[in-house]
Amino acid sequence: GRFDARGAGLLTVLATALVLLPHAPAVALGSAAVAAALLALHVRRRPDGFVPAALVRSPLFAGSALLALALSTSYFTLLFAVPRLLADRAGWDVTAAGTGQLAALLTGSALSWLLAAGSARMGRTTVRTVLVVIGTLAAVLAVFASWGPLLLAATLGAVFGATGANAVLSVQAASSVPNPQRPTAIGLFTLCYQLGGAFGPAIATALVLGS
Repeated sequence: GRFDARGAGLLTVLATALVLLPHAPAVALGSAAVAAALLALHVRRRPDGFVPAALVRSPLFAGSALLALALSTSYFTLLFAVPRLLADRAGWDVTAAGTGQLAALLTGSALSWLLAAGSARMGRTTVRTVLVVIGTLAAVLAVFASWGPLLLAATLGAVFGATGANAVLSVQAASSVPNPQRPTAIGLFTLCYQLGGAFGPAIATALVLGS
């Protein structure tokens, strides 16, 4: 059928408003609410458009995308916050903090490959439980830990959760809809994941870097 220009435009406006939310909360929140309402009405009128109704109504897709957004936001927050926390709480210099964080990022990314490789055998519920537990533990360590290695463990857990979510949950999200709509599902899932890259640095600035 014809390209759904209106649906694509509304989704673009919604995503842009969400990206601007940390910087101009009042204006961005109002714009996002209006764009979301208009997009919802448009999806009802054109259920096979740029944002398929089957995708919006799928609990599997929604759960996968929202969990990926949460883990991505946590990862990008800690990516920017932990070096400052290492300096303030543990007294590490820039070189030590940078080297330690690099090692934590590489280790967490490597471990996420193992999760992705074993996800089919583990099952959907177990994989999600692992991601939620590790992601939550990473956030708790970042809030309360004052020992350098524990702060690095927070970075490791955060990158493990975000990278593992991107690898595993994207497949689950795509499997929630018929084959013709899977590219769209992956695209919208990726959009949710990347929104964490907009929210995370803003949260880090507000809570840690700006203090």
